[in-house]
Amino acid sequence: MVLWWQSLSPAEHLLLYVAVPATLILLLQIVLLFLGGDAPDLDGDGVPDGVLDADGDGIPDGGGSGPLHIFTLRGIVAFLCLFGWGGLWLSQMGLPLPLVLFLGVQMGVIGMVAMALLLRWVLSLQSDGTLRLENAVGARGEVYLTVPPGRSGTGKVNVLIQDQLRECEAVTDGDSPIPTGAAVTVLGLAGPDTLLVGPEA
Repeated sequence: MVLWWQSLSPAEHLLLYVAVPATLILLLQIVLLFLGGDAPDLDGDGVPDGVLDADGDGIPDGGGSGPLHIFTLRGIVAFLCLFGWGGLWLSQMGLPLPLVLFLGVQMGVIGMVAMALLLRWVLSLQSDGTLRLENAVGARGEVYLTVPPGRSGTGKVNVLIQDQLRECEAVTDGDSPIPTGAAVTVLGLAGPDTLLVGPEA
């Protein structure tokens, strides 16, 4: 190992100094990516820093489509990793330094694109778990606590929203109360966290 280290040229030493730290950082990033640690979210918008969310909806843009985000921290680390190792390998094959640097840059660019594609794929597997009551409109449910008539008070209903059974407050416009256990249909929203329901026909 020592003899190999001593046999390296100054340019090869430099490439190795670039490759080793970049490889360690890249491995750490990949492990965190698959463990869900991913990038930090310092601004608290629900999107990892360095990932584009142009419309501000808290969902990363281009999860499965849209432009590739190549110039990210991950992309730059992938570039340095492949540039360093690829350049060292090419130099060890005896290629002249200008060609080594040129081809090393090409390898680094390929690494950046590959990392962007990997990130796009991982983000496409994520789903937005935010509960949106408007998704309940038209759904069937069952009354848990009697719903008073004419919006004179609130009751509670169990309804399937976004594939999850939820207990929600509910009102009705009907003239009769809707008793516990009755089947209802969600007609709309009566407030930010209240459903408008009616007896199921």
